[in-house]
Amino acid sequence: MKKVELIVIGLDGAVSNYIVKKAAKGILPNFAGLLKRGTLLSDLRPPHPTITPVCWSAFMTGASPEANGIISDQLHLPGTHLSETVSAYHGNYLTAERFWESAAKAGKTSLIDTLPVSAPVKSPLVRQVEGTSCNPGRMILPDGTKEYTDIPQQVWLFDKNNIPVQKLENCIFPSSKAELIEKGKYLLHTSMTLPECNYHKFLPFFWEVEEKENTFFLVTEDKKIPLLPGEWSLPVTRKLLTENGEKLPLTFRFSLRKLEKGTLLFASAGCYIKERIFPESFAELFEDMPPTPVHKEYIFFNDPILHPLCIDSWLFHNEWHKEMFRRALKQEKSNILVTYMGDIDTVNHLAWSKYARAKESSKEEYSRIEKYVEEIYKAADDYIGFFLDGIAEEDTNILVLSDHGSIGVKQERSINLALHKGGLLEFSDTEKRVIDWKHTKAALCGCGHIFVNLQGREKEGIVPQEEYEKTVDRIITALQDHCRNEDGTSYLAFAVRKKEAGFFGLGGEYCGDVVYGLTAGDHASTVHAEQIPTAENTFGSMRSTGILAGKNIKKDFVLEKGVFLTDLAPTLCHLLKVPPPAQGNGRILYEIMEEENK
Repeated sequence: MKKVELIVIGLDGAVSNYIVKKAAKGILPNFAGLLKRGTLLSDLRPPHPTITPVCWSAFMTGASPEANGIISDQLHLPGTHLSETVSAYHGNYLTAERFWESAAKAGKTSLIDTLPVSAPVKSPLVRQVEGTSCNPGRMILPDGTKEYTDIPQQVWLFDKNNIPVQKLENCIFPSSKAELIEKGKYLLHTSMTLPECNYHKFLPFFWEVEEKENTFFLVTEDKKIPLLPGEWSLPVTRKLLTENGEKLPLTFRFSLRKLEKGTLLFASAGCYIKERIFPESFAELFEDMPPTPVHKEYIFFNDPILHPLCIDSWLFHNEWHKEMFRRALKQEKSNILVTYMGDIDTVNHLAWSKYARAKESSKEEYSRIEKYVEEIYKAADDYIGFFLDGIAEEDTNILVLSDHGSIGVKQERSINLALHKGGLLEFSDTEKRVIDWKHTKAALCGCGHIFVNLQGREKEGIVPQEEYEKTVDRIITALQDHCRNEDGTSYLAFAVRKKEAGFFGLGGEYCGDVVYGLTAGDHASTVHAEQIPTAENTFGSMRSTGILAGKNIKKDFVLEKGVFLTDLAPTLCHLLKVPPPAQGNGRILYEIMEEENK
């Protein structure tokens, strides 16, 4: 009988200081219990750039970005146009061994769930659920190139008189059209994604809904499915027509909510096609299992009326993964379990700058944001409790980890605009920041990396080889001159040549000609990514969250010295008594262990 020796719970973007504060107040009891049972890594530093695929790759391999190949969120392949990249969320471009693959050499089995860059599988002892993106709404083509969505979540609003409301003013995407065809009967038209994101080329379609005696029914070819307020419907599978005449099955669920003033709301949650989630042999476990929602909750987040759907989506997503683990572990136990929850970082991108008061908000808006920040951490706390109470054994080691933190920013800045001011980049449309590549000598290509549009290397490059060094110098000067706040202070931490980037773990064939990092100032492109790993200000911290508990780990202990994400894989392998990953360059954290385990 296999024993669960290690559970890793990845929480994308979780902020350590927030967790410690709320746990002390009793709001996050499972976090609080882990802090008592184990060690808090209070100065856990991610790699640079501080963005999801780079950070998770460093964790799972114990190797720096240069050593594992994932140096940014998007990778520019030599010989392609500078406007073309491949997604680094896909493990096709990872060049280092993951720690569970090293453990497999010693006979350990693993179940890896959804962690970005964790797929494709490279060992028969590893069972894998997804793992080539950061959430179900962000699918990636099998070759690891472009992202797509197919069909996002849909929203239809009805007022108290059952007259369809055609538009939600504050939604990022327009609401789907609800057409009243006769009293009590509606056609709910879908809002399709952008054409370039509709990989399967599904044609627009509609749902038929009837209302009888204050009850709504979804009408399908062979039955009517009741939609009950506050509950998710049974899964509904439809064969959707594509542009080429093919019919592909896609599964949906619906939620019906009663809102204030008698308004009713429907939201559908499209599901993966089965083959996207599981290997064929693994998928048989889940034939009758309800699908997980396609995560596009930011469609709902911007409108106060729709905020409850965010919580619905988060909790439903976690319930899906709980059921997946129940079934998978009933079929076969695993020594190592790794799971992932990406919703905290979604909230960071949507609201952290206002929550941290870097940006202004009304009292009403702040109260709403504060509530939803707390709700997403409570959802994470509940998810941790599932593993603590239902799966962990007496000697199981448990690691709760984030890839990076979050810093509030007052204003988003464009690095390409700095290059434009430096005379290196031209826009064909300045307002929309559309790049004129025929007259652009250098451009941002992947987070933190700037490439020279070099002749002979880049497709349609314009910079002669003999001007390469001069152009690199101009890039660095442009960043130094133009990455400045209104008061003249700089928010540029560093800008170095590719050959100099090894001092912080970058380099390799995908590395930019110039690599830069930003300070914890008030300006950046987003709440994390370009900021250096130790960036910290009154609005937050870029450091990772790390809480490790286990039989041989120090209890109620805080390690205050600086350690790195790359140190965790060799430390976990030491606890598992297996060799560390082959390409790893992190160290074992002996200082958090009881004497007998050193």
